[in-house]
Amino acid sequence: MKTRFLILLLVGFFANLWTAQTLVKPADIKISAITSYLKGKGYTILEETPQYIEVKTKNNTYIFLDLDVKKQAIYYSSHILVNTSASKDKIRDYTEKVNSMIPIVKAIHVEEKKKVMFEYAFWTMHGFTYESFEDSLSEFSLFVGDALNLDKERQILQ
Repeated sequence: MKTRFLILLLVGFFANLWTAQTLVKPADIKISAITSYLKGKGYTILEETPQYIEVKTKNNTYIFLDLDVKKQAIYYSSHILVNTSASKDKIRDYTEKVNSMIPIVKAIHVEEKKKVMFEYAFWTMHGFTYESFEDSLSEFSLFVGDALNLDKERQILQ
C-alpha cells in the first residue's frame, strides 16, 4: 500500500513539473520571446519590431502588442476604420456605448486617422505566465468582436 502511494505521489510530482507554468519576470520580458511563444501557439505574426508586434489571432483579429518601456505592461490595441459618412456624434455615441458595455476594453475615436481604437493593458509589473498572457489576448480578441457587434447596421465602422 505504501509503495503504491509513493509511486502515485512521484508520478504526480513529475507530471506537475512538466505542466507547471513559468513566471516571467519583468526584467526577462523580450519581444522576441513573446513572438516565439505566439508562433508556437499558432498565431500569425504580421510584423515584429523591437517596440511592437502585429499579430493576427486565431479568429482573425489584428492586434498590436506594445511593450511598455519600463516593462510594466503589454498594451493591446486593435484599429478599425470608421465610415466616412458617420457623423462625429454617432461615433462618440458608439465609443461611449462600447466603454459602458465592455468596460475591460477602452474605445477611442482617433479623428485625424479616421479610426476607432480598442485598447487594453496586460500588466506585467509583478510577472506573468505565457499561459495567462495568451488567455488575455484571446479574451481581448473576443471583446473586440463584441464591440464590433454593437455596430449592428455597420453605420460607424468599416
